[in-house]
Amino acid sequence: MPKVAKKDAKVSKRAAKPEPAKRKRRAKKDANAPKNPLSAYLLFCEEWREKVRADNPDASFGEIGKKLGQLWRSYSDEQKAPFIAKHEKAKEKYNQEKAAYDAQKAANDASDDEDEDDD
Repeated sequence: MPKVAKKDAKVSKRAAKPEPAKRKRRAKKDANAPKNPLSAYLLFCEEWREKVRADNPDASFGEIGKKLGQLWRSYSDEQKAPFIAKHEKAKEKYNQEKAAYDAQKAANDASDDEDEDDD
């Protein structure tokens, strides 16, 4: 007599696992698109990183980042104001570039659609 599998029989873990769903691929970013502006903190870090590194020549990358963070947190709103102003100016420039880019992209997409209709 042939063996019949029991309903409650143990199944190996490999056999029980369903195949994982494939990940969706992200659309590639357009290299011509304008880049986001740096935050006020990153503008501050650009300016102060070399000074902090000079004061702490044996500090690691992470330690320098911690010192920059502590320094930024210790600043008052008045001391942060120039960096925030630079960020706002960069943000306005980015918004203008983004609007021009979006308009150009929309115009190119519209002309591409017309070309396809002609075929």
